Amino acid sequence: MSALTDYIEAWRTNEADRIVATVTDDVVITESFGPVYHGRERVREWCEKWNADGARVLDWTITREFRAGDLLVAEWRFEYHQRGKDQAFLGATIASERDGKIAQLREYAVTDELYTWEGEWK
Repeated sequence: MSALTDYIEAWRTNEADRIVATVTDDVVITESFGPVYHGRERVREWCEKWNADGARVLDWTITREFRAGDLLVAEWRFEYHQRGKDQAFLGATIASERDGKIAQLREYAVTDELYTWEGEWK
């Protein structure tokens, strides 16, 4: 298991303490839709607010992952409940690991449904 898989598994439990335990004190996390979280305590605040607002991770399945030294890469499908509805999207994460924890993490998301191109764009 890598620090990235530990982080994803922690989010699947929706437990702030477990999530925070997977990151370094000076972590920088960039979500795919814009927010950037600097430091472990900001990550804790984010997790606690996420849970207090009734949001929760329904599933986060890694479909492919790769490691090169301290660089961790994963493709995944993320399913969650937020603002009264269930949602899902495909994405990828590039992260760096230091001392067994996430030091930096950046997420990317597929922004539309995938389709087979047949000469015309949808």
